[in-house]
Amino acid sequence: MDTNTVLKIIAMLDARIDELENELETTDLHGYQLDWIQGQIIGFKDFKNHVQYYIESQVNQVENNMNRGE
Repeated sequence: MDTNTVLKIIAMLDARIDELENELETTDLHGYQLDWIQGQIIGFKDFKNHVQYYIESQVNQVENNMNRGE
């Protein structure tokens, strides 16, 4: 997967997280609805962190290769 695609995925995840957090703030949710939205937010944030780690590891690899003169 190329870096631009990953950055687009991160932006999409950010947008969805914002939508869900806004829904939590503006809607009177109870029980399973509240738990479901909170679970989605946690899942999207965890996935976003995983994807960001991928980008950081790719950047580090490129920097290491540049420092070695490759």
